[in-house]
Amino acid sequence: MSPLSITAFFILLIGALYGFASGVYERYRFLRLGQPEFRTDRPRERWASFFRNVLGQGKVLAEPSGIGHFFIFWGFLILGLGELDFFSFGLFGVHIPGFTAYWFTFVQELFAAFVMIAVVVAALRRYVWRPMRIEATLEAGFILLLIFAIVVTLFLVGGLDAVQVGTLPGGAAPMSNLVAQWFAGTPPQVAGVWSQVFFWVHVLAIFGFLVFIPRSKHLHMIAAVFNAYFRKLEPTGKIKKLDLTDESVEEFGVSKITQFTWKQLLDGYACTECGRCHVSCPATLTGKDLSPKYLILKMKDHLIETGPSLLKLAAGAETMEEAMPALIGEVYTEDEVWACTTCRACEEACPVFNEHVSLIVDMRRNLVLTEGKASGEVNRAFTNLERHSNEWGRPRSARAEWTEGLDVPILSEMDDPSQIEYLYYVGSAASFDARNQKIAQSFARLLNQAGVKFAILGKEEESDGDSARRLGNEFLYQELVEKNVEIFKEYGIRKIVTTDPHAFNTFRKEYPDFGFEAEIIHHTELLARLIDEGRLRPEHRVERRITYHDSCYLGRYNEVYTAPRYILSKIPGLELVEMERSRNKSMCCGAGGGSMFKEETGDMRINVLRTEQALATGATAIATACPYCMTMLIDGTKAKGVEDDVATFDVVELLAMAVAG
Repeated sequence: MSPLSITAFFILLIGALYGFASGVYERYRFLRLGQPEFRTDRPRERWASFFRNVLGQGKVLAEPSGIGHFFIFWGFLILGLGELDFFSFGLFGVHIPGFTAYWFTFVQELFAAFVMIAVVVAALRRYVWRPMRIEATLEAGFILLLIFAIVVTLFLVGGLDAVQVGTLPGGAAPMSNLVAQWFAGTPPQVAGVWSQVFFWVHVLAIFGFLVFIPRSKHLHMIAAVFNAYFRKLEPTGKIKKLDLTDESVEEFGVSKITQFTWKQLLDGYACTECGRCHVSCPATLTGKDLSPKYLILKMKDHLIETGPSLLKLAAGAETMEEAMPALIGEVYTEDEVWACTTCRACEEACPVFNEHVSLIVDMRRNLVLTEGKASGEVNRAFTNLERHSNEWGRPRSARAEWTEGLDVPILSEMDDPSQIEYLYYVGSAASFDARNQKIAQSFARLLNQAGVKFAILGKEEESDGDSARRLGNEFLYQELVEKNVEIFKEYGIRKIVTTDPHAFNTFRKEYPDFGFEAEIIHHTELLARLIDEGRLRPEHRVERRITYHDSCYLGRYNEVYTAPRYILSKIPGLELVEMERSRNKSMCCGAGGGSMFKEETGDMRINVLRTEQALATGATAIATACPYCMTMLIDGTKAKGVEDDVATFDVVELLAMAVAG
């Protein structure tokens, strides 16, 4: 190329690099407006996550649509290397040593072809097929057009260069070879001119894409890499403890964008807008205001919109605080914040490890603890928890009424409480709800039959506090935790078994923050072990075609999928049929996150949609392993008018039938 062309190229290159760097730096400065958060521990695990989920595209490939993204990702990496030689030859007529090797040329062309095909398929999905989770935006179309132009011009320049020199590239560059055949017979000078034209189109497409990346949804190309590295390594779904003793804190939770942590803000940058969370969310699917996709995108858009003015005001913190718009009302509605069931289906589906639930809980904390805002149903649940330590408002003295006629020891009445192996934490649902009391009764009978030494707390049992915490009342949660920890330590409790997945989760993952650790076991895990040891023998037939509903707090939160299915597989006569959404992709029953105790909005109730999914299997009964799910699914069968034909059981009840007959 002429010196003028080379000069023009480097002017464009410097401009593009400046545009890219300035855009990235500005977004970085916005992140620094967020609160500090420690995410650099356990570097070995973080690098493993990087290699598995960035280079290996692990979570992206969890769905078939991820295959296209895999080829685009690796295609761009390989093309990035090839661009060095492309520009070197285009500008100076000199190849970089090694970049003309047969294998490298072939691999580059192969992946470039994959990228071209993936882009075409992506365009068809977005603008023709249009699934629910994807939006047909102009920005997305412009990005796809740029990528398509980059790849196609690469083939055109390669093919026209071959025509100009009169030598076909052959099998080393099959796509360029195909282009050369199309233009066979073109005069070399004409081919050279067109090669130059497409070279500059290629240059402008690449440089334009470079400048556009930090200013578009493709910022995720950078942010997702860091999001995978800085992903949460704490126990899945664990909620951050608030320091309620700090008297200098005037506001709890999050009401302004700068009160989120830098990692929460990074989630907005990392979002690929793929919509996997959107079509996994039970609130979205039942017509509620909440969409986890837009929860994240609204946060990002708000940060980018207010970021420049916040940076100018950053020197005067008080002024900045006053100038910031409130999130609730300006960015989100209260209905959005309260619609979440905290089921984590969004987080499970997200390919870039976004953490949606923490945003919701932080905003709920502000509404409840700082603003004093909650619905009448939620406040009633709080009042019942404060007065009676259960959401039902039943007297504490009634906690052990379900044991009438059963041999169930109560710790306070035992001569030597240290002789027990397990504390059976019953939980409020199985203590006070008539249907769920049958779960506790069946479990107690099986424990006695297996010779397990256990006891309950009876009227000394407190609520585990899970619903209070996830509804935003951290103060009430911590009060309940302190009471529980005190009594657990008083009796020297080292093993707890529970039929409540919500208690199972908070005891196991969140109580250690308050100085209590023990072996926490879900009742299905213990029952599976007792069957294996021969201490329980399910010998009687239970003729049912059953489908099993995975509780969110047992499954996605704690990965207990095998134990309940193992128990069901050991029951003679039982046929298990899985729902389309099962295991880690199971859909919430609608009770989580305190939703059990508040009125549901939207076009449809979540439990009804889940019941329809269960009925679609042709099952004659529904099994679960959670008292909250039990209530919601029974209500679902009633709403569908099939409660007399399709019964709902806890796994322990089915096992009790098989053992006792």
